[in-house]
Amino acid sequence: RRTGTMNPRSIRSLFTFLLISVILLVGLPTGADAAGKKKKKDPLELRAVKSDVKYIRCQVCQEVAKVLSREASTLRDAKGAKLKESDVLEKVEKVCDPEAVEGEWLITHDLQEKGSELKMVLMKDQYGACGSECKTMQRACEKIVADRDTDVAEILFTGSPQRAALVQHMCHNDDEDGFGACLKKAPPLPKTRPKGPAFDPVDKKDLDMQRMMKNMKDMGMGGMSMYNRDDMEDMMDDEDTEDPSLTDNPYKNYDQSIYDAPEPPAPGVAEKVADAVRGAGSAIRGGIDAAMSWGKGLFAPSKESAAKAETESLGEL
Repeated sequence: RRTGTMNPRSIRSLFTFLLISVILLVGLPTGADAAGKKKKKDPLELRAVKSDVKYIRCQVCQEVAKVLSREASTLRDAKGAKLKESDVLEKVEKVCDPEAVEGEWLITHDLQEKGSELKMVLMKDQYGACGSECKTMQRACEKIVADRDTDVAEILFTGSPQRAALVQHMCHNDDEDGFGACLKKAPPLPKTRPKGPAFDPVDKKDLDMQRMMKNMKDMGMGGMSMYNRDDMEDMMDDEDTEDPSLTDNPYKNYDQSIYDAPEPPAPGVAEKVADAVRGAGSAIRGGIDAAMSWGKGLFAPSKESAAKAETESLGEL
């Protein structure tokens, strides 16, 4: 009896296993692909925590007053007598927007638990993603400014108050509920309150690119959002290059067939799996045929045995 042989069923089982392994390897992302895909944010991480507003509203009010005082002073120095109240109003309307320059303070501060207090901490030379804590500060800002933006703009335009005076008016005003954020001390943090998320730093260049695309979208150039950061940087580097479409093109009437064919797009996962299945199928069919031939050869009589059998058969006759 011969050993070490494989029957057709075993051969099929082996090649089925190999086929499944190939499909899994093709379908799974490589280490580089997996590293390049960022984990999606939990939707709850992008919402404001309304219950935290009361702990930070005074700090937010003071920061807003500081930013608006600085913005108004910069405007007055730049425009002088040509300054309009609408110019100031535009700054006030953007101070609670983390995507605007005026609201950049929202992504440079982190909320940190300090004993029984929730503190706004400036992250020096760092910028963060606008998660739940950023949204919470934004909500506190809007409660102070949103319904009173014209009043704040008028104060900044007519009086040009210094920072201390603006803080006093916006945050310690008994006459306005929205302007009294600092009249009462913030309550202590409850011991059962969970700790907030860590500061999530991001590249400043990415923020600038997002801001540029947002501005273009606001100007009706929504298609610009289709370009990624590298594309936008290339366009900025080539901004001084003359657009060939605006010049005479001597090749515009030529037969398009003379140009090189465009490179085909890289195959996707579905195409890779289909190719793997086709290749594995061919391998299985070829492997089974080869294995069957090999098996037949093992059990087929040798030439000497066949000749001997034939001689004995003739002798009997």
